Amino acid sequence: MPNVHTLRDIENRGVVEGPLSKHTSSGNRLGSIRESELEKALRGNIKTASDIANDYKDLQDIYLERVKDFNRICSGFNNKFSRLNTANTELKAKYSAEIKLLKSNIKILKRKATLAQKASSADKVQILSLRLKYVNWKVSWRT
Repeated sequence: MPNVHTLRDIENRGVVEGPLSKHTSSGNRLGSIRESELEKALRGNIKTASDIANDYKDLQDIYLERVKDFNRICSGFNNKFSRLNTANTELKAKYSAEIKLLKSNIKILKRKATLAQKASSADKVQILSLRLKYVNWKVSWRT
């Protein structure tokens, strides 16, 4: 494996720049095509990691905006629900009072109807009694 170098080997050869550098102090070329490919891949991975971090930040911002929108919508629903609940309570109280009044009026009208029926029944008895007396009187008058 002649193309494999350790950091110590590179330092011993007198590298002018960092370990990814392609030049040595003696002018020998360290890298091979494989080193160049690895360096490109490393730079690509660094760029990809940076892109991922940027995308993550963008997605985080979008997510936070969605959460704000969701909370705003929920708050609106809660306000509407609260108003509807209040209106429902008010209507329930109003109509409960009206229902009680109507039930009371129904009881009064039932009593009046019962009294009217009794009076009507008494009047019928009296009418029948008077008719009977009239018929008896008429019969006795003719005779």
